[in-house]
Amino acid sequence: MKRRTILFWIVLIPICLLSSLAAAERKFILVGCPLPLGATYGQNPYRGIILATEEINKQGGVTLDGKKYPLKLEIIDTGDLDPKVSESEAMAKVESLITDKNCEVLVGGPNRSEYGLAAMDVIARHNVVHIVCSGCYTPKWHKEKFASDPKKYRRSFRMSGNIAWYIQETRDLLKFLKDKYGFKKMFILIQDVLMCRDAAEIVRKVALEDGWEVVGQAAAPDGTTDFQPFLEKCKKSGAQLLFMWNYSPNTSYLFEQWREMEIPALPMGYVEAAEDPEFWKKTKGKCAYSVITLSEAGVTLSDVTPLSRAFYNLYKKRWGIPPRSTGSAAGYEAMFVLKDAVERANSLDAEKLIPVLEKTDLPVVRGQLRFDENHQFIMGYDPKTSALGNWAQWQNGQRITIWPPVAKAGDLKMPPWLQWWWLKTR
Repeated sequence: MKRRTILFWIVLIPICLLSSLAAAERKFILVGCPLPLGATYGQNPYRGIILATEEINKQGGVTLDGKKYPLKLEIIDTGDLDPKVSESEAMAKVESLITDKNCEVLVGGPNRSEYGLAAMDVIARHNVVHIVCSGCYTPKWHKEKFASDPKKYRRSFRMSGNIAWYIQETRDLLKFLKDKYGFKKMFILIQDVLMCRDAAEIVRKVALEDGWEVVGQAAAPDGTTDFQPFLEKCKKSGAQLLFMWNYSPNTSYLFEQWREMEIPALPMGYVEAAEDPEFWKKTKGKCAYSVITLSEAGVTLSDVTPLSRAFYNLYKKRWGIPPRSTGSAAGYEAMFVLKDAVERANSLDAEKLIPVLEKTDLPVVRGQLRFDENHQFIMGYDPKTSALGNWAQWQNGQRITIWPPVAKAGDLKMPPWLQWWWLKTR
């Protein structure tokens, strides 16, 4: 009996000591952030994540087991938007956050869709949750890959954008322009790269289905600075709308030449350079009247939710510039989604976090954050049930949200030289 008692204490004491030591050792919650830091679309969520982390830590941190712990970020540059960085190199960096840095959860990218899909397989091998808040817009993420094996990919959640929704949002805005202003003729001008060619084909298809006339289409070679030949074609076509899809920094020349030539077609589309809050200065105001997508409600001044204007002002104060576009709000929101889930689950264990994250119903900058059955966050037009996008027009040096209607901060304005042409071509 005495011997059994001694053995009992020999086994129990080390276990108790190890448990006490583990509890005493925790000083923070370590969050790994894989992001393409060399690209704008990686810097946007980087700033949002840091801003939210500073806010949460200022309030005492995250409550776990009755104690508050600060968040600590382990940020790594995946380089995944650099064509020179291979998928295996980017995946090795994502995995190193788990195996080498011992991060307890991941928040961030990769951004490139192919790499974002590959990251799902990396996460499936480890007991960590991954909240995607940067890039990876492909519908394949939730409609194909996650849906193919929900059990395997259950640790992955996506609250970055979804191109399927953005196309629907674009379609709805085009319908508004057609119904409200009588626009019916579209000229499509894109950057001559695969992604833009594929995207333009989708826009062309839905526009034709909705009764638009696509009166011309052109692809400017990568690196183009002289857009005049393409703009002349647009003018001669009789188009009322110049739809663009371009990620080149050279599009500043496009807007300058469009203004100088007074092309009678409203410029609208996916134009990365025009998302920049400094774009007005860079083009000396010649980007006026252009309509561009910023992807996320709240990156311009608005009152979509009580958090939207507060986020905008906090971001501007912290970084010295307004939020730019995609990833800025999502990165910020992701940290609060994480905090909410950890506190409700009272755990960082992935298997305990998953069912709690699936029931997320949290007010955020863009609206209300909820996930569907495939762990894709829900986008829509009602800020009480979904997260909203953001189409803005450059007016008087500011990006003014004009779509969706519930988020708009101003009305769409037409260039004065377009109005007579528009009436003539109705």
